Amino acid sequence: MNCISLSRCLLIFSLCILVCAGARAQQPATVTLAGKVTDEKTGKPLPFANVFINNSTIGTNSDENGNYRLPNLAVGSLELVVSFLGYETVKQTLRFEQPGVKTVLFKLREGQELKGVTIVARRNKKREKHLKIITRELLGRSKFSKLCKIVNPEVLRISDDDDGHLGAQTVKPLIIENYALGYRIHQDLDDFDFFNGTLYYGGATRFELMKPKDEAQRKLWRSNQKEAYKGSLKHLLTSMVADSLLENGFKVFQAIPDSLRMFKQVRSVNGYNSITNHIHNRIEPVRGMRLVQPGELPTERLIVSRTQMEVFDTNKHGRSPYPDMPFAYTQITLPEGFMVTTPQGWVVMPMGLHISGDLGNNRFSHLLSADWSRDE
Repeated sequence: MNCISLSRCLLIFSLCILVCAGARAQQPATVTLAGKVTDEKTGKPLPFANVFINNSTIGTNSDENGNYRLPNLAVGSLELVVSFLGYETVKQTLRFEQPGVKTVLFKLREGQELKGVTIVARRNKKREKHLKIITRELLGRSKFSKLCKIVNPEVLRISDDDDGHLGAQTVKPLIIENYALGYRIHQDLDDFDFFNGTLYYGGATRFELMKPKDEAQRKLWRSNQKEAYKGSLKHLLTSMVADSLLENGFKVFQAIPDSLRMFKQVRSVNGYNSITNHIHNRIEPVRGMRLVQPGELPTERLIVSRTQMEVFDTNKHGRSPYPDMPFAYTQITLPEGFMVTTPQGWVVMPMGLHISGDLGNNRFSHLLSADWSRDE
């Protein structure tokens, strides 16, 4: 009787070992990033510096000794940002091919006065006019933009050049509260240039999840996030990787190299610029599998296109150069011929990615953090 009980115990114990080993084997390999933030000249630690992955909610602050720690990061590439008031913000692309603890030290340089900028800080009619334009261009014109606000516009330093360019920079992060999606966004605006209806801006972006006041608001934010995802760049890239562009409402065409074109110039027929005149001559339809290649790591995918891509979102009517394709239209150019993304559509290495048209009009009111997931 005792032998039978002992055998059962040993069997159960062995099964437990196998189950635990299997569970460990299924856990994804991760990286823990640790290090210290110090003053470049003095070597003194900088306490409570912001350390975060650009365009994400993943971040932390250094402790009173300048030490920081970011656990559970995916193996692969990421852009880490370190900022501290009065110091120049540092952005560094890091790549980890093996899991484990990685040490990265940051030495920050004290900030300098903004150069080449006409500072307009006082409240006056001219500044208020410019501020309205900057707010409109940063937040966008969607229904969600009405639920967004810039909390601290006083940090903007605005320039009004004689050539018609409207520029701006920030002396510390611009804070945008998005009550449509539930984000508080901290934006270091390194550059803002608005000219003839075209906007260029750049900087580091940190997303902070806001706390909903109740369950109803939490559900509303989640619903709005799913709506913002539809037709977004993240949605497009995820569909490419899954080879499900058409199923998700996207039609993608790739420009044919000049040397392979049947005719060097496409002429409109009776003034009608039909897309059918361009297909198999200037452009050709492509599936996701044609554009996606595996990366060096399981967490990476390469989006590859040596020529410009034209993208239509058939779930959304919009301006298009083709009357017979009256859908939201976007042009995407990869200057290096490729970019690196995750299977979930997180662009980790844009390689100069340039977007114009519908997707280029997405602003902070519709912007999801890079680590947002449909499966949450």
